[in-house]
Amino acid sequence: MFDMSFLELVVIGVVGLLVLGPERLPGAIRTVSLYVGRMKRGFNKLRFEIEDEINASEEKIKLKSDAISRIDEDLAALKKNITSTINDANTSEEQRNTPIETNDGGEDTLSTHSHDKQSLAIDAHNS
Repeated sequence: MFDMSFLELVVIGVVGLLVLGPERLPGAIRTVSLYVGRMKRGFNKLRFEIEDEINASEEKIKLKSDAISRIDEDLAALKKNITSTINDANTSEEQRNTPIETNDGGEDTLSTHSHDKQSLAIDAHNS
């Protein structure tokens, strides 16, 4: 973690032995080891939390892109349905407005034919 060489550790041990003495040095080493262990666990916990957040954000991005692609597919299907409905409506409108040949060879249109029916219905109601 701290990248210390063996020689550096020996120097720290000798200085600690001279400053603290042989009676208190083992307790001091235990205390320092305890704090170093706590710091390592704290840093590892922090690292894992950061990695989890990064993974969660990557998953959110993936879910978002999946949702966007599904919405795009739904919009494309809806556009196709609307276009086909409009085309069907235009086709049926064109068919209604095309001339219809009567049995006697004359031409009649549906709009005129429906107008005749309406006028007959009004005449029958008024009589």
